[in-house]
Amino acid sequence: MKVAIIPNLTRKNALAVTKEICQWLTVYGAEYAFRTFDRNLEDEIPNTRFMEFSELVLWCDTVISVGGDGTMLACAKSIVDYKKPILCINAGRLAFMAGLESDELSLLKKLIDGDYTEDHRMLLEVSIYRNGEEVYSNHVINDVVVARGIEMKMCDLDLNCDDRHIASYYADGIIIATPTGSSAYTFSAGGPIIDPLLEGIVVTPICAHSVFSRPIVFSSENRLTLSCGEQATYTDLLLSVDGEPSVEVKKGDIIRVYKSLRYANFIRIKHENFFEILKKKMSKTED
Repeated sequence: MKVAIIPNLTRKNALAVTKEICQWLTVYGAEYAFRTFDRNLEDEIPNTRFMEFSELVLWCDTVISVGGDGTMLACAKSIVDYKKPILCINAGRLAFMAGLESDELSLLKKLIDGDYTEDHRMLLEVSIYRNGEEVYSNHVINDVVVARGIEMKMCDLDLNCDDRHIASYYADGIIIATPTGSSAYTFSAGGPIIDPLLEGIVVTPICAHSVFSRPIVFSSENRLTLSCGEQATYTDLLLSVDGEPSVEVKKGDIIRVYKSLRYANFIRIKHENFFEILKKKMSKTED
């Protein structure tokens, strides 16, 4: 097996975990390589192969990301068009999407032996249209967040589904999430937890100024749009996808969100189900 290793070396334990991963892969007879971007590992891990990212992803059979959920999200999005499965090894704190913890690396033998399953997770596509032209697009693993910018004013947003008006929100913002993202920001905002193997779109208002504003779960086949309400007085909104740097949304822009044709394939080595993992991870936040 050929493995591409993509570490987030800004994580405190990532280097030590990466070195141990390489040791286990060598024991199990697998080949591995890194991005040219990580060439500073050359002194830490001798006789290592480095490739440009596009070459590396084509070369490998699978990808291992080393870090937390943010690392895995960025990595998964960068390889989604290559249809390669990804295994996240936790070198962070919670890492809901981690397939292995840093003290479970001997289980990499199951990866090499093909003794694992793949979770196929639906993605969303988001686009911003300005004066009828698309000015921004991205694919979404966790969530799209539209929220107020610098001005401390609430957002006035209209939500449409398949060109039919659903609700008007006067709130700090709106989160539109995949089932995978239902345990992330939207959970903190009061949204429902959804099994990530289901398909659907969760809309959760952030601190809405209404007793009737509740999260809504739409079919994955629905196409949603967000636009500024007629009474909106603010001049800036920000849109962020999966925690990436925000982009500006101007008054009059139309935000479109719908199911992507792409899927992310996450490797699952252990036999824990989603709710067992959730319970275990959440208990850490309460310690």
